[in-house]
Amino acid sequence: MGLFSIFAKPLGWVMHWIYQLVPSYFVALLIFTLATRLVLFPLSIKNQKSQADRARLAPRLERIQKKYAQDRQKMAMKQQELYEKEGVKMTGGCLPMLVQMLVLFSIIAVIYKPLTYMQRIPEAQINTCISVAVESLDENNKDDKNMIAQMNNEKSYYRELYMLKMIDANRDAMVDRLQADHKMSEADAIATVTTMERTGSEFAIFGKSLLEMPKTYGIMPNWTWLIVLASGLSAFLSSMLSMHYSKATMSQEQQQMGGCSTNAMMYMMPLMSLVFSFTVPTGVAVYWTFSNLLAMVQTVILNAMWNPAKIRAQAEAEYAERRRKKKEDKERLKAARLAEQAAWQEEENKARARAKGDITQKKSAAPQATPADLPKEIVDEIPQESVSEEESL
Repeated sequence: MGLFSIFAKPLGWVMHWIYQLVPSYFVALLIFTLATRLVLFPLSIKNQKSQADRARLAPRLERIQKKYAQDRQKMAMKQQELYEKEGVKMTGGCLPMLVQMLVLFSIIAVIYKPLTYMQRIPEAQINTCISVAVESLDENNKDDKNMIAQMNNEKSYYRELYMLKMIDANRDAMVDRLQADHKMSEADAIATVTTMERTGSEFAIFGKSLLEMPKTYGIMPNWTWLIVLASGLSAFLSSMLSMHYSKATMSQEQQQMGGCSTNAMMYMMPLMSLVFSFTVPTGVAVYWTFSNLLAMVQTVILNAMWNPAKIRAQAEAEYAERRRKKKEDKERLKAARLAEQAAWQEEENKARARAKGDITQKKSAAPQATPADLPKEIVDEIPQESVSEEESL
């Protein structure tokens, strides 16, 4: 709570201002949740753009991973070069998500501690009233024992919510303790307890107090189950929707590799939400339900604006087209070289043929010497049989 209180205090002022306009804590809570979602929407857009950028590079990143699967260092270097070339930051979506998480958890602090952050009642006075409520509980009762543990734990989210439902039974004792421990006048003590009591009464819808915990009724079906089931169902639908868009950005191989873990996450988180909803005040489950519905609407809007799956498909098509053109250019270059080589070879053959024809022509055109053409001195030296043999040819 310490870190989140930095954001929770200013958010508490916003919640207090909304509460002044709409004098119903429950309605103010819904408006406040919607308003904070709208304020955080630009950060959600930035995060969505980062996802879209990574989806655009996914086909080339996967090719790098396959090509350098045996050399992790070279793979990381090539991936970094690709990110730098395309102007995409690997951690581009981290800062918006971090800010969103801080603000959203701070919102939870405001919701779970309405007396501290919205009504701005001093913590010491709240702790005094919590002590009175704890003293009225029975340690031997299982449900009371759990509430005592939660209310005595200063880091617990539910201290104030548990105490709010116990004001009616301990109103006079709380007034007396505030007067004794904090030197308050009776009027001031009554005003403080009355503010707490009014806040608790406004945690209601259709006449049902949202400070009730489903587990109080045991396993018998009751009206709180509707809210619990709504919380679990909304969590499941939100998880399923997010997983749908997330899977659409993965290749078939990636989906197969992460199939079991992905499905486990899709069912595990809603199941945990369902279980927790049975153990907390019903108002918390209402907040979770409303928050899940808003998250679904936001997911649909962001994916309509920048759909990573469509961007990936477009990137894959563009990448395939570039590879096709590159292959065609390579084939055309190869064909041109082969044609050039064939033309050169043909010219070379023709040149050789012409050269060979000239030599043959020269040989056939050269005059044949006969004994009659030789000088008499040479003829006399030639043996007669040789001349007779030459003449016979």
